[in-house]
Amino acid sequence: MSFPTERLSPAIAAKLELLPTRPGVYLMKNSKGEIVYIGKAVNLRNRVRSYFNNKAQSNHLASTLLRAVAKDVEWIITDTEVEALILEANLANKHTPRYNVRLKDDKHFPYIKVTLSEPYPRLVITRQSGSKSKDMFFGPYTNVRAMRKTINLLNRIFRIRDCDLKLPLAQPIRPCLSYHLKRCDAPCANLTDPEAYRLLVDEAVLLLKGRHRDLMKDLESRMRQAADADRFEEAARVRDQMRDLEAVKEEQKVDLGADQVSRDLIAVARTGKMATVMILEIRDGYVSGRKHFEVACPLEQDEESIITEFIKGHYLRQGSENIPREIILSHPTLEEENIQEALRALRAGAVDLEVPVKGEKRRQVNLALENAKLLVAEMVARGERKNRQSYRVTALQEDLGLAIVPNRIEGFDISHLSGTDTVASQVVFVDGKPSKKDYRHYNVKTVAGIDDFASMREILGRRVKHLIDEAQPFPDLILIDGGKGQLGMAVEVLREAGRPDQPIIGLAKRLEEIFFPGQSEPLLIPKTSPSLQLLQQVRDEAHRFAITFQRSKRKRHIEASWLDEVPGVGAKTKMKLLRVFGAPAAIAAAPETELAKAAGKATASRVRIYLEARTGKAAAVDPQAVKAP
Repeated sequence: MSFPTERLSPAIAAKLELLPTRPGVYLMKNSKGEIVYIGKAVNLRNRVRSYFNNKAQSNHLASTLLRAVAKDVEWIITDTEVEALILEANLANKHTPRYNVRLKDDKHFPYIKVTLSEPYPRLVITRQSGSKSKDMFFGPYTNVRAMRKTINLLNRIFRIRDCDLKLPLAQPIRPCLSYHLKRCDAPCANLTDPEAYRLLVDEAVLLLKGRHRDLMKDLESRMRQAADADRFEEAARVRDQMRDLEAVKEEQKVDLGADQVSRDLIAVARTGKMATVMILEIRDGYVSGRKHFEVACPLEQDEESIITEFIKGHYLRQGSENIPREIILSHPTLEEENIQEALRALRAGAVDLEVPVKGEKRRQVNLALENAKLLVAEMVARGERKNRQSYRVTALQEDLGLAIVPNRIEGFDISHLSGTDTVASQVVFVDGKPSKKDYRHYNVKTVAGIDDFASMREILGRRVKHLIDEAQPFPDLILIDGGKGQLGMAVEVLREAGRPDQPIIGLAKRLEEIFFPGQSEPLLIPKTSPSLQLLQQVRDEAHRFAITFQRSKRKRHIEASWLDEVPGVGAKTKMKLLRVFGAPAAIAAAPETELAKAAGKATASRVRIYLEARTGKAAAVDPQAVKAP
């Protein structure tokens, strides 16, 4: 077997000769040591070497990419192919390699956790599946609103507590409103025992499992027993539960045939590197759950590969509770026997995988397939919207005559109140969208009074110095909120920093004029232009961010002012003085005549008397001696 050795890293070339012929899992790594792909094989030697063979799969996208990216390979041998399949699923879930089929944001999907480890269990939302926990997990749920509705329904019907008290309590407490609304049996007040409460929780679990028929049989039996024992209030309560459950069943009912086998319908639809997997969960003849997952397939894997990887990732890591008796597929899997064996072992019972070609099951899986195709169409539409967003960036490059596409734009603005509490904002747009994690606030430190030009010089100078000191790339475009003056100061800063070629513009708000360095005449872009709309969005966002920070800073100063302690000086008078003098220290240093002009003789006298009493001086007051309490 020949290999393109001139392309192989030394680590790969050496290990290709050491690969065992046993089943196992292989992990391909890039030059940084990051795992980029995880696969399994019946024969590790044959499978891994096939990626680097000159003849085999030479035109296959997966082989081409992995040959170029992989710089090292490791492997873990197993006794059987089924063990390798399970290990592959676990490792892929843990490491989320770049080139494996994977659920988008799957780690963020929530689960319903039944806290069976507690004497009085609850239904809570969690982001971890916790398969080794004593608690029971159901999910993941891609529709969070429907999941919360399910929890509220179960809490109401089965009177499961929704508090987070650590029960049982040493001393019982008075029941809360949920007890009086008949939505909880008040275990906090010792009005129910763990056995009776656990019976309600077990009934809720049956419904979460989709075993509606079994639950109704149990409830009917309980109702008859209670009635025969003359416990008519309990019988009526169980009857009401049954009515509520029947109402829920009618809402969910879909005509899917007469058989009552638990069944999942799984369909996959793909376009390019995007795919959607749809699951319709059928229990007792009705759809008890509908889930869909967006799937990334970076190597443009086909539908068979996607559905194979999805089943391994979805079922093998969630435990036996979510595995149905039948799994009906829109496309065949690549490893049906191994997957079926693994699922049967996990469920401790029969599990059948089937790809029907006609009949009622084909009709059912076609329903899931149509849903999957609609969701793929939505994904394509979202991608087109994203492309339109990128179009604004390319249009801006053309309208401004920039040498490169302005993928990263940084916008700056200054804000103050009559020269006080001067601050600045830096907002960042990446690919035409706000990147709020990169936003920054600045306090202007070297400028007193109203001087937007000097303030802009200071702030941009600090930003440029940070970029240079940290060896970070400069933005593709800097936007200054203002005209020639502010832009001139910014250009001077860039020139002094040795960056005279940095793309920078000023946007004057009155006529939406765009100013360039060294050009006296501004550029006017039509107001309907997507490029001008992008610039306006950056400028307005910088303005909003600056004003918000300035107001919060001013509020803190006002709230912490010693003026609050002056008798007879209220909030309005305090604001009047601050508008005129800017800061409490300036008020303390001002002559009484100036205070009188600003707020009246009576207020000036009150302020002077307070300051003299506070400092023990009758002469001019040192501003530094007057501090906020």
